[in-house]
Amino acid sequence: MAHWSARDLKLECFPIVPSHVSLPWDAADDYLLEQIDLLEESNPTDILILNDRYGALACALPSAHSWVDSFCGHQALSHNRQRNGLSFQPRLTHDQAFTLEGISHIVIRIPKDHDLLREQLSQVGQNYPDAEVWLAGMAKHVPVSLLNWLENNAEQYQQLPIQRKARLIKLAGLKKFIQPTAIAGYSYNKLKLNAVPGVFGRHQIDLGARVMLQYLPQDLQGRVCDLGCGNGILALSVAQHCLQTNTLVNVIATDDSELAVISAKDNALRHGFDIDVRHGHSLSEVSETLDWVLCNPPFHDGHKQLTNIADVMFKDATRALKQDGQLLVVANRHLPYFPMLKRLFSRVDLISDDKRFNIYQCQR
Repeated sequence: MAHWSARDLKLECFPIVPSHVSLPWDAADDYLLEQIDLLEESNPTDILILNDRYGALACALPSAHSWVDSFCGHQALSHNRQRNGLSFQPRLTHDQAFTLEGISHIVIRIPKDHDLLREQLSQVGQNYPDAEVWLAGMAKHVPVSLLNWLENNAEQYQQLPIQRKARLIKLAGLKKFIQPTAIAGYSYNKLKLNAVPGVFGRHQIDLGARVMLQYLPQDLQGRVCDLGCGNGILALSVAQHCLQTNTLVNVIATDDSELAVISAKDNALRHGFDIDVRHGHSLSEVSETLDWVLCNPPFHDGHKQLTNIADVMFKDATRALKQDGQLLVVANRHLPYFPMLKRLFSRVDLISDDKRFNIYQCQR
């Protein structure tokens, strides 16, 4: 656990990341709070925070409202508020975040996916038209093209000087940002997969998922879980195959991203597939015993490349699978998953390796 001395807070990443790899706050959080401290003192409940990955800002501004797409991001927020003696904050859904009363200040940590930022600014323009908006991020992650777009469309634009490699932008008047939600998608094997902004791989099929689908077992039976489902491509492909072969399979899909869950549910409904889609961190919301787990784990958390999320997924799979249950994993070749899997499973077979991806089939 790390101590944020500027705010006298003890904070921790979730899933846990060593402090020398990543801290729950950065210089952009410091810079932002230096500028808006007076807001918390004058009217603490009129602030909405978006994309606060580990809840650092929500702990520093304890009366503000906060929304984060990640399920474990809200767990980080809850854990960090508890350890600092702050009251519990119920999780806001995406829709609830943009229907609050009396919001006049919006704080946005600039997300890696700039389509998501565009969508959030559109929602702010529609639902909080008079709000003052603060955008914060590390300068290396904020391209000039994004700054130009913001300046050209906001009625009021102020770019503060870079401090400690952090950038801060103040906006007001977002009428030009208002637009319909930019649904995007692709077709694969007679399936149409759509997704809202903020969902990984929404414009085209992820290359790892494409490789995994080539090795999807033809004899899947029982209860199958698509772990880290994204837009639902693996779960829908399983449901499609079972429908074509008249095989009875119970398909569960789960993802840490609320926006991914919304998209996967919509895709399943549109195709008429009976898929149980759940929002949770790894298998936190899956209590059933599983026959198969299909996993294309993320290896980035924001801008950082990490293996801690995959590690949690693999450990959860060992607990959830029945005896002799199977885990199928696709991974970029450079990722050190083989020794991680060997420690957890009685048998790990490399069933495919090409120039970019490995496919591991693991037996509990």
